[in-house]
Amino acid sequence: MKSDIIKIFLLFIIIPVVELNAQIGADRKAVCDTFLVSLNNSYKISEFAIIQNSEIVKLNSDILGKPDYSIDYSSGIMKISDSLKISLLDTISVCYLAYNLNLRKEYRNRQLVIQYDDYFKDTLSVSKTVNQPINSETVFGPGIQKSGSIIRGFTVGNTKDMTVNSGLRLQMSGKLTDDIEIVAALTDENTPIQPEGNTERLDELDKVFIEVRHPNVTGTFGDFDYKGGSGEFGKIDRKLQGLKGEFFYYGQNAAVAFASSKGKFTVNKFNGTDGNQGPYRLYGENNERNIIVIAGSEKVFLNGEELLRGEGNDYTIEYSNSEIIFTQKRMITSASRISVDFEYSDRKFTRDFFGANLNTSMLNDKLTFKVNYYREGDDEKSPIDLSLSEDDIKILEKAGDNPGLAFVSGAELAPLDTVTGRRKGIYTKIDTVINNSAYTYYAYKPGEITSEYIVVFSYTGLGKGDYRKESLGNYEFAGIGGGSYMPIRTLPLPQLKQTANIAAGLEIMEGLKLDIEMAGSSFDKNRLSSADDKDNNGYARNISINLSPKDIGAGKLGFNLRDRFVEERFSSADRFNNVEFERDYNTSGSGSGNEILREAGLNYLPFDSVLINGNYGLYKKGSNFRSDRYTINSEMKRLGFDVKHTLDYVKSKSNFMNSKWAKLEAELSYNWNGLFPGVNYYFEDKRGRANNNWALTDGSLKYTEITPFLRSENFGGIAFELKYSMRQEFFPFEGIMEKESDAETKSLTMDYPGNRNFSTSLDMAFRKKNVTDKFKLLGYSDNETILIRSRSRANAFDNFASGDFFYEVSTQKTARLEKVFLRVEEGTGNYIYLGDLNNNGLPDENEFEQTIYEGDYILTVLPTDELYPIIDLKMNTRFQLEFSKLFGKFSPMQNYLGPLTTETLWRIEENSKEPKISKIYLLNFSSFLNETTTIRGSNLFQQDIFLFKNERDFSARLRFIERRNMNVYSAGLEKGYFREQGLRIQTKLVKEISNQSEYIRQTDNVNAPQSSGRARLVKSEEINTEFSYRPFNKVEIGFKFLVGKTEDRFTEKPTEINTNSQIVRLNISFTGSGRLRVEGERHELNASTKENYIPFEVTKGNQLGKNYVWRLMFDYRIADNLQTSVTYNGRLLGQSNVIHIMKAEVRAFF
Repeated sequence: MKSDIIKIFLLFIIIPVVELNAQIGADRKAVCDTFLVSLNNSYKISEFAIIQNSEIVKLNSDILGKPDYSIDYSSGIMKISDSLKISLLDTISVCYLAYNLNLRKEYRNRQLVIQYDDYFKDTLSVSKTVNQPINSETVFGPGIQKSGSIIRGFTVGNTKDMTVNSGLRLQMSGKLTDDIEIVAALTDENTPIQPEGNTERLDELDKVFIEVRHPNVTGTFGDFDYKGGSGEFGKIDRKLQGLKGEFFYYGQNAAVAFASSKGKFTVNKFNGTDGNQGPYRLYGENNERNIIVIAGSEKVFLNGEELLRGEGNDYTIEYSNSEIIFTQKRMITSASRISVDFEYSDRKFTRDFFGANLNTSMLNDKLTFKVNYYREGDDEKSPIDLSLSEDDIKILEKAGDNPGLAFVSGAELAPLDTVTGRRKGIYTKIDTVINNSAYTYYAYKPGEITSEYIVVFSYTGLGKGDYRKESLGNYEFAGIGGGSYMPIRTLPLPQLKQTANIAAGLEIMEGLKLDIEMAGSSFDKNRLSSADDKDNNGYARNISINLSPKDIGAGKLGFNLRDRFVEERFSSADRFNNVEFERDYNTSGSGSGNEILREAGLNYLPFDSVLINGNYGLYKKGSNFRSDRYTINSEMKRLGFDVKHTLDYVKSKSNFMNSKWAKLEAELSYNWNGLFPGVNYYFEDKRGRANNNWALTDGSLKYTEITPFLRSENFGGIAFELKYSMRQEFFPFEGIMEKESDAETKSLTMDYPGNRNFSTSLDMAFRKKNVTDKFKLLGYSDNETILIRSRSRANAFDNFASGDFFYEVSTQKTARLEKVFLRVEEGTGNYIYLGDLNNNGLPDENEFEQTIYEGDYILTVLPTDELYPIIDLKMNTRFQLEFSKLFGKFSPMQNYLGPLTTETLWRIEENSKEPKISKIYLLNFSSFLNETTTIRGSNLFQQDIFLFKNERDFSARLRFIERRNMNVYSAGLEKGYFREQGLRIQTKLVKEISNQSEYIRQTDNVNAPQSSGRARLVKSEEINTEFSYRPFNKVEIGFKFLVGKTEDRFTEKPTEINTNSQIVRLNISFTGSGRLRVEGERHELNASTKENYIPFEVTKGNQLGKNYVWRLMFDYRIADNLQTSVTYNGRLLGQSNVIHIMKAEVRAFF
């Protein structure tokens, strides 16, 4: 055991492949060989360094003496005495000691191989070299499963320096020895791509780790999840990068982790909005806006229930934008309580983490001890995306623990332009008088002479700023308190948090358990300041006793008691209260102070099918707040009935307010031959009044909701649930509880897995809320919510007709999109920046030009701040007819209609502000793509008609495509119309020669703001023909000829471009080894005028005049797991210089 642990420790450092053998001493080993009786009476012993006279020879189970056998120790040959009576069914075994030498029995570079010779018509002995093939098994060993590759290469060209390309991606798992197992995912690639948060499981492409497992030790290096902890105050869940060790020994376990933390933990709580499934934005601990949610770190709760991520589940999340959207399975209303635990990165400081825990037990596990310690904090000496000056640090030192004091002015004078001698700023400083006080604000006026300032704005919270964000970099003064931004640059406070807890548990008797927990914390909210450090430390304790239900003759009875104290200054690593704790004890407005929680509960089971729970809770905070909570839960399952009931009453009191809150939930259902009819009932009445005042406070509310339902898990193969809900809501109006609204909700969930011919699923919900006239005076309005998601698949008449249908609609909120150009490595983008053409100091859209080869910018879109209530619809249907499957082989119609196949595709997307949402979800197309209401939308129709589809001798395709689209960007409205009509014919002229010819006619119109440079009215026609000649199976020669005419009528004088292209290629295949491809292209574009701007879509990246492109691609497999490739590209576009680029690469596979 000790040696194993030492080897594991060494394995953590060097990760060797260790093989353990049973050894006797350090220099010798015991070996046993077994043989069946041989007619030639010669037995080859496996080891050659045999210790003489150490052997024990047995015939079957009888030990033989020296006269009965002989051993030649030099050759390792054993023989049995002829005097012994043996048979071919007997077994001979020999056990002996041998020296433990790292030598093989024989070394050879060649061996004699017997083979047949055709010339001499006889067998010959031939000397051949012995080579052991190099493959992944010889590198990793036979017991390791592995996959991945190693890449090494370089890229060189006449316009760029040589760059070395390398990459490693390796996944491996398996046993190194009988006790040691390894699991690893390795890469040297930096993948900043966040996984999409629309699936239940995430593909974490950048997760790199090595995990080594032993029955007593597990070590992890790299990325890992640190979950667990113990007790109420020691729970933690983090995504870390570093080292983790776990140790196990006879039921005792411990863990330790040294790592860097990917983000900070925080909790967001908010209510939903009627008719809005999302997006709901998440914010940092100090209301930070520009954060990135750590993928997979979130836990989303709706009304206290934890949800599942995924488009087919409850919600999706955009990690980069920190936004959550709820699916059709979860309707969000103003009564929805949403809570999200998550980690986020603000890229201010690197964060370090240390964690350790120990769990031990004794007295046959009746007494347990658990200890946890966590240290997590920012490294104030290691900022990431910011640079702190000495003045910044002084401000942070004075700010103490108050982030509201840690900021500097965001406005600074722009540098002087060396050409014009003036400052080229974006904002103009304006001095004015507001409410008889002098005030200075900044106006967004790029390009103007008075604009001398560059201003940084920071988000300060809704209604806590003077500016609102119009677009990226464009902030408009909205009046004092009229916005959410201020012209300041906030300074982050580096923090350090330490928590520790000790938890002990004692099983006093069977079913009776006592738990005691003590915890302490230290939370320094600003490591750069010693001010306010007196309140860093805090402590907490928790004592509980639980008795599992015991038989008392008249049923079973159990109880639980709990006493918890939390000091005001105590801060835990994660949230320790129940997600609905604030609601359970009505703690809103409780202020600050030490917390005391005492709870007692009784569990009574008069029968196995009946459960009754009663609980009392007392919660105190400071000296000014107290809540008393009484709850009764009951559940009964008898005679097909299922009854559930919860009654909750909370009475709260503070120095300023008294409150009473009653809650009732009940459910009744009955199992009637697999059908479950039933009803749900919900009631709440919360009334709060300020002391010595009869008027109800704003937090008061009342509602009743009744929901009859019918569900079945399998009714004729269909699982469904049908609900109808009626809800009334009441809120204070001038201090008196008045009805605010009536709402009714109808929902249907259905799933029919079906068979190969038909399947369907449907989630549908309609909600209509009518607000009373009194509350309409306060700005409330009626609301309608619709959520539908349907997916169906069908095959009919033996697959003659097949298709699928997808329909999804939901009410949401959305923002206008803004085009943003991001700089990337040269050659990886598709735009180039032409410079500040209008001298306004901003990179405008028309200053970027699309390109094929040398782009260093990419185009992305970002949402603006202002959200609009919209209805979002997506519909997609595909339909196919194969007439060959409708008629039999000998049917006369088979000859006429059999060759015919049709495919129809129709895709619609509409994101609209249409107030009458039924026009959208009922597909009133006159309301689609409307300049007044549409935010984003598209309508695509494609029809293909095939003759002899997939036939090599002759086939034809007739195609029609029509697409209409519209987008409202921050810069203005953009509308597009595209139509394509085409005919393609493929034929085999002779066995070696085939041809494909195609005629295409297109219309491509775009109406866009002039500043975008995307407006066009293009019509084009094109004819191309391509010949393929295969003189041999491994050689293919191709020729393609194209002529076309394109006319852009957007300008006053239309631009006409005539195009002719010739392409020649050569493909050579090396069976099982590689291939060579050589291509040459010539494109000539002749324009009627060079005065007009010609869009990229017209020239397709080519320049006017003659364009030449040539390529060479060579791939060759050197060995089974080793491949090399060489790529060369050359081009001469118009009058530009010749560009040469070559890339060579070697790739090894595992």
